[in-house]
Amino acid sequence: MASALSYMAIEARKQDRDRFLCTLFAPEEAREGLYTLLAFNAEIAKSREVVSEPLLGEIRLQWWRDAIERIYSEPDGVFDDHAVMAELAKNIKHFNLSRKNLDQLIDARARDMIDEPPENEAELRDYTMGTAAKLNTSFMEILRPTGQSLTETLIAAADHVGVAWALTGLVRASASHAGTQRVMIPQTVMQACGFDKYIFFAGRSTPEIKQATKHMVGLARAEISQARTLLGSKVDKRYLAVFLQASLAEFYLRRIEKLDYNPFSPKIEEARALRQIKLTLKAVRGSF
Repeated sequence: MASALSYMAIEARKQDRDRFLCTLFAPEEAREGLYTLLAFNAEIAKSREVVSEPLLGEIRLQWWRDAIERIYSEPDGVFDDHAVMAELAKNIKHFNLSRKNLDQLIDARARDMIDEPPENEAELRDYTMGTAAKLNTSFMEILRPTGQSLTETLIAAADHVGVAWALTGLVRASASHAGTQRVMIPQTVMQACGFDKYIFFAGRSTPEIKQATKHMVGLARAEISQARTLLGSKVDKRYLAVFLQASLAEFYLRRIEKLDYNPFSPKIEEARALRQIKLTLKAVRGSF
């Protein structure tokens, strides 16, 4: 199978395996566009990780802002200086993607250059809306039938799923964040739980850290519940690549719960084959 994949598909699978698996259930004509968006998102998402200091991360994000400006101002331009940029330009034109979503994806990543945790849940939600939710909006633009508009209900449900996926990802990234002296749990939640960030940085799962993790899990579950309330448990199969993220998030959330909310447990990431089986069953049923 690997030899049949395009460069964008290979990058998407390498950088964002879970959402890559979801895109496999999209209509064939949309998949390459989805792979490209995943590869683009991975490029901007790793800006903090690949630089030695925040200022360099900001410069990297500015390069992508300039790249988006070039693509939209030169619709017939040639962008062979960067493989992801070149493919992104093609797909922006082919699917008539809205620039504001891509701009917001980049702008939201500026938050990654700040070491301090979000002040409160509202700030955290703004971050998840600007990242995973905006990526989902761009996904939906690719998946929509030609000439059709997306309903507000469908977009709102996709936003909820994106926020849930991002919150789940932040919990899963706890060990990585601790290693770089970062925490993305809101300060208000930390204070309410008696959370000591220095114990978190040491990778120790205390009752206070477990309580804060449980709160984050609850936030993610609430977002999934709101998406299902808006759409019901089933969705047009055309959009499964977006809504299956909720099923995967729920799988991880259950594991975190079974592990007594220990955010540092390596067992959170186990059972890859089971995740894929459950994802396939959900897709076959057209549910999330």
